Amino acid sequence: MGAAGSGNGGGNRARAFIASLRAEARSRNAPFDLAGPEFDAWIEASPKVGAEPPARVAADVAGAAVVLAKGLGRDLPGLACDAPPAIVVQVASAEWVEPMRRALGPCLLGPGGKVLDGSAMRRSFDDDTKGGLVVFACDGNSREHRPDRGNDIVGAALLAGHAVVGISPSPATLLPADIVAAADLRVRAGPLDGEGLALVIEAVTGTVPSDPVPDALARSCGPGDLRACVRHGRDADAAVARLEGRDGPGTRAADACPKLEDMHGYGKARDWGLALVADLRLWLSGTIPFSACESAALVSGPPGCGKTRFAMALARSAGLPLLAGSLGQWQSARDGHLGHTLGAMRQFFELARRAPCVALIDELDSFGDRAAFASEHRDYSVQVVNALLEHLDGAVAREGVVVIGTTNHPSRIDPAILRSGRLDRHFEIGLPNLDALVGMLRLHLGTDGEGFDLAPIAALVRGRTGADVEALVRRARGIARRAGRPLVRDDLLHAAADGVPQLGAGLRMRCAVHEAGHAVALLSGGAQDTVTLSITAAGGLTEWVRDEPYGGMTEPDIERFLIVALAGRAAEEVLLGNVSSGSADDLAVATRCAAAMEGSWGFSSEFPLVSLAQGRDVDLARMPWLLRPVHERLRQAYELACDLMRVERLALERLAEGLFRDGYLDDARTRALFAGRPARRAHGRTGGSGRS
Repeated sequence: MGAAGSGNGGGNRARAFIASLRAEARSRNAPFDLAGPEFDAWIEASPKVGAEPPARVAADVAGAAVVLAKGLGRDLPGLACDAPPAIVVQVASAEWVEPMRRALGPCLLGPGGKVLDGSAMRRSFDDDTKGGLVVFACDGNSREHRPDRGNDIVGAALLAGHAVVGISPSPATLLPADIVAAADLRVRAGPLDGEGLALVIEAVTGTVPSDPVPDALARSCGPGDLRACVRHGRDADAAVARLEGRDGPGTRAADACPKLEDMHGYGKARDWGLALVADLRLWLSGTIPFSACESAALVSGPPGCGKTRFAMALARSAGLPLLAGSLGQWQSARDGHLGHTLGAMRQFFELARRAPCVALIDELDSFGDRAAFASEHRDYSVQVVNALLEHLDGAVAREGVVVIGTTNHPSRIDPAILRSGRLDRHFEIGLPNLDALVGMLRLHLGTDGEGFDLAPIAALVRGRTGADVEALVRRARGIARRAGRPLVRDDLLHAAADGVPQLGAGLRMRCAVHEAGHAVALLSGGAQDTVTLSITAAGGLTEWVRDEPYGGMTEPDIERFLIVALAGRAAEEVLLGNVSSGSADDLAVATRCAAAMEGSWGFSSEFPLVSLAQGRDVDLARMPWLLRPVHERLRQAYELACDLMRVERLALERLAEGLFRDGYLDDARTRALFAGRPARRAHGRTGGSGRS
């Protein structure tokens, strides 16, 4: 539990502030300086909020008074002195600006205190304004809320002997610069904690919650929540129940999603997430600080692989709400004007900073990389990325906020977003392997799949995503429902084949030859990891686990990888006498790899110390002079792959025939078919090309 307003007289001050709000609600009395002896008088007169005569206090304004009292600590300013102060009040979010403006007069001047709107004033001050508090309330919803606006009023007010207060969630970017520069006192007001929320509830309802209010609940409450749930005529426990039962703005329900521990196919991302869940429990129990939790990561993978579902499962396992946002969502707020986009982004992060929560930023690649922006709309795009970086720094540093970014294209993300202290952990979620597919089928089938052998069905859907598996189970249930009987295994088989044209014999054999070529190259090179082959209605698939990323590989290692990537096409040429368009993905991967060798990884024979990538893939379309050396690397690797297929022709034929017949070869079967090959000749090695 926190101690909102406790210690250093903060609790008494919060009660005094609320008492002043109640008095303001009853009548407007002459202002007085709460920094003087009147403060003690208020404490003696109102030891408990409930002892005050009935007077309606708005819950959001009471909340602002409580967090103001806590933020002030011992530093209650004397506003009636010869040199009235300049004060900056930083609130937790833009929503708190207006409630804080309404609370300032009664809290700092007493009931009837005069509050002047600085943004609406002229430079002259007369007797009518004397003793007033000049307030600049800047929430970012006006183009006038900028550091270069209102500074003449600030100077004139201070010269005339007025205290000046600026209220904003981001003082440096929204308040007049002169308030920030001249500030005698800086107050961080909010968010509420458990004891502070209990005090607000008591002030409004006149009753005290039966149990301590959790800090997490209090931190998640904004002014709108207080207005909606904490009302006159409702007792304290009912108010707490309403707050606990509300849906947070912008949150996405995670209850329908399985917990992370029940999910399959997420590999190291799942391990990281479960470790984070364990650390969050230790943090909530007070065993470790939040700084000990690794609370931000980027998750990448092809569409449908479950990136968003990962964030939902993590939130459910951690027992946290999920707050989801994206650039597209923020641009769709109103007309996409820069100010509106940045305002929607700011509101998202303000909600996240209420904490604790899982904040999901979808499609991070849509922000782009500042180094790659064209001149058209460059200023707009750069400001959007800069704002994201600023908000990320605040969100990652905020206790209780877990930040998950997702993308289909990690290479298109600005490197600054991925630097240490932001989204520096990166997990790739690939297409699920056979074991993961079986696990996904069992998860979605539940008790309906008890006793089913799901491995053959999983083999049929190799190369599909978790979203495809979920849709398959839904179709199978529909088949059983329309037949008026329980689900049977054949329903899954029919659903897997439903609407998907089956491969003809010729195309099926070509796929088998192609995948067998990849397997021959892998096993000839001594691959120790699991190698599996499959053919589905969508085509063929070879799966293996690469030990390390390209960045940790030597030039010969990468050249061997190029041979593996091109071996499918080589097998088609050697066994079938021609090639097909089925190598398009292989060629794309090999080309990116060879381009990186020449332009990024330092393996160019002519310019080994030059990098042209700047954190992204090397763009051959913009650097056509690289086509020749890149193609030369690919040509050499392809020739070696063709030589290998000729040398290992018998093993290639055995693997192709077995895959054509069975449709799926696990690692043991793949190695058994390969093991019958004749002795390899020396020139059939799959090592590097010998280039230096």
